[in-house]
Amino acid sequence: MNKEGIVQRLEELKQEKKQLKKQLKELPSLEVGKWYNSDNDSLIFITEFLDSCDFDGYGFFHGKWENKSYNYYSYEYGLVPATDKEVETALIKEAKKRYKKGDLISFEGHKGNVIGNIYWASGSKCVSVETNNKSRGNENFPLMLKGKWAEIIEEHKTVTLNGKYNRIQLTDILNNQL
Repeated sequence: MNKEGIVQRLEELKQEKKQLKKQLKELPSLEVGKWYNSDNDSLIFITEFLDSCDFDGYGFFHGKWENKSYNYYSYEYGLVPATDKEVETALIKEAKKRYKKGDLISFEGHKGNVIGNIYWASGSKCVSVETNNKSRGNENFPLMLKGKWAEIIEEHKTVTLNGKYNRIQLTDILNNQL
């Protein structure tokens, strides 16, 4: 390439750089501690930026909940700020899939049985449920906080049998009682 070709190429690169800077300014500004929707059925909470385009977060990735932090390329997902209602609706729906009345749950060292309906606690902006335990100061337990869902504790059931049963009858009793 001769001198004129190099000068011309430098001018083209300057113009390209100018265009890229303009495009960069037009990209949405993302923030740590905020929820974002994407065009791939994701609802993501950003926990940390790793560099100008990558971040860690938790939430729904391709419609499935992931509570671990992962590295994502923010601009490839077309992220836009999620509304409070979108977050509330998605988290309540997920909580209703996970928990039912009577479940024994544990959250931050507190245990209780779910006795009420799952609801959105607007003051603390989290999905919550009423339990039969007041050790937290009231009966309400958050079901998800900072990407971590309350744990369901499996309770061992006891069945008392009176009489003689064959193997098939015992299997049927156990399958229906436990």
